[in-house]
Amino acid sequence: MREFTMGEIEHFVDPADKRHPRFRECREVVLALLDRDVQSQGLTRVTHMSIGDAVDKGIVANETLGYFLARIQLFLVHIGIDPRRLRFRQHMANEMAHYATDCWDAEIENATGWTECVGCADRAAYDLSVHAAKTGQALVVREALKEAVVSERFVAEFDKKALGKTLGRDAGVVQKIVGAMGEAELGAVQDALAAG
Repeated sequence: MREFTMGEIEHFVDPADKRHPRFRECREVVLALLDRDVQSQGLTRVTHMSIGDAVDKGIVANETLGYFLARIQLFLVHIGIDPRRLRFRQHMANEMAHYATDCWDAEIENATGWTECVGCADRAAYDLSVHAAKTGQALVVREALKEAVVSERFVAEFDKKALGKTLGRDAGVVQKIVGAMGEAELGAVQDALAAG
């Protein structure tokens, strides 16, 4: 029945900055955590810890994932789940999807044992990258920076008219070769040209 009752959200986040603006609101929410290190020892002992501490200690990968774990806890308790029968179990490396950074299941203890009722994973940009590859549409968001990022680099510029007169048909080949050069190679070419 879980298949028919589970909802799903996908929350996209800057992969270079996985902080969450509302994380401080739930930082003190205490969860029963069964992390992968405990499981790898063959144990099922949970640790009660605030989500803030779990993120700070690296047990939960980042603030955004931590925010959603805390919100799941608050929601499940609000709808009547006994918090003593609720735990969050971290996926082991051998059961986690290849594209996931971290994954936790909210599990509820019932007459048959512990049953997953909510999965919460940091899937990085896997879904977007697959969809973009299949559709040919770029699925990116640009965020305005507070300050411009300025960088200097070597870029080959060609006087196509002079290049064509000098090299003829070979001009295109030379442009392609020089265009594929890295900065170090372009710097060496610049030095060689300056030296005559």
